[in-house]
Amino acid sequence: MAALLAIVLIGALAIAALFATHEDTKAGTTGVGRDLALIAAESAIAMTMTEPGRVLATSIGLVGTTSTTIEGFGPPVLVYVTRLDSTMYWIVAETVAEPSHAGARRRIGVVVKAVWGADGSIVIDPISERPWSELF
Repeated sequence: MAALLAIVLIGALAIAALFATHEDTKAGTTGVGRDLALIAAESAIAMTMTEPGRVLATSIGLVGTTSTTIEGFGPPVLVYVTRLDSTMYWIVAETVAEPSHAGARRRIGVVVKAVWGADGSIVIDPISERPWSELF
């Protein structure tokens, strides 16, 4: 009887150890996915700010929004550009999470000021108080 009880207890401990390992692995994978999603969103915003002609069209009306998908940073990133006034824009980058990493979705935004040069070039400067914020 004691041997049977010992085998059941050892089996229960083994199952508990496997369950804990599986949950830790799942949490670690989600954490890595969230970090990769944040890096992708930051990269998409940086690319939008350094190549403004790609997404920042002058044809956006006041409080108008354009969107585009940027790939190449890992998960695809949706970038929304909303014109707040004549020179201010709100750029939001949102990663699209894979179904297996539902918690790895990230959305960040930055308010920028656009200055058009005489030669048609655009210079983008983030508002200095807070460069970007994580949105929910």
